Amino acid sequence: MNLKRLEHLIAVAEEGSLAAAARRVHLSQPALTRSIQALEAEAGMPLFDRGARGVALTSAGRMVAERARRILFETRCLSRDLALVQQHEIGSVQLGMGPFPAAILLPEVLSAMNRQWPKLRVTAEVNGAPALLAALHAETLDFLVAEHRTIPPVAELEVRRLRPERSGWYVRPDHPLCRGRVTPALLREAALVSVTLPPYGHGQLRRLLGCRPGETLPLQVECNDFRALVHLARHSDAVLLAPARALRAELEAGALVPLELAGSPAMTVEFVIVRLAQRTLSPAAERAVSVVEAAA
Repeated sequence: MNLKRLEHLIAVAEEGSLAAAARRVHLSQPALTRSIQALEAEAGMPLFDRGARGVALTSAGRMVAERARRILFETRCLSRDLALVQQHEIGSVQLGMGPFPAAILLPEVLSAMNRQWPKLRVTAEVNGAPALLAALHAETLDFLVAEHRTIPPVAELEVRRLRPERSGWYVRPDHPLCRGRVTPALLREAALVSVTLPPYGHGQLRRLLGCRPGETLPLQVECNDFRALVHLARHSDAVLLAPARALRAELEAGALVPLELAGSPAMTVEFVIVRLAQRTLSPAAERAVSVVEAAA
């Protein structure tokens, strides 16, 4: 089957109308219609149901579209791999990190890559796991680093675990909670702040803090700008949930101190490096992965 026609099929399926799909693939609507009709003739059956509100895949069309996506993905991978064989320059790398791994690893990773490969072009995106995974699947990221429980266990992702990081609660040295024994009940009444947590993180915190069924998790601020949260904890009564290594400078300077939660087990967070299992990393991306592993 013609790859262009498969691309046209996917465009029509995703856009839901021939007019929108034609604009997307830069064709006139009649030309796109002829392409779809030729594909249907080749398949020997209709692939779309046409209606007043647009077009929708038939059951056969859904099967063809699913296979077409895999074929087109493999074709892009093959073209990219051939380009990598021909490429002898350092090139560029696009990486993504969640807010916690970015706070711990990104400064050291960027410094090491700039020091070792000064001509390397680096694009680093800091975002939540869903946005990073979407960018990875769209092939605008070479790889990402995120907390391992935010990554779905699916075959198309290759996941490499990094060393666990100790986490805890941190406050300014003269915080009222520093004056005595800290219990989950006291912590529930505090102004808790954290990076934006996934659903499992909310559940884990609810159990740790002993929240009752139906009780709202007492997080006053959730924000993916980790440095803003650090500033808030240093200059207010906010209690910051964070990995210890992300606060190394503040802890060494005495600007923040850990809270010991009575009767609470040690908290850890584990990061993973995630890439598409069927995609060959460029030499630049391989170098970047090795730097992340060394920093972790």
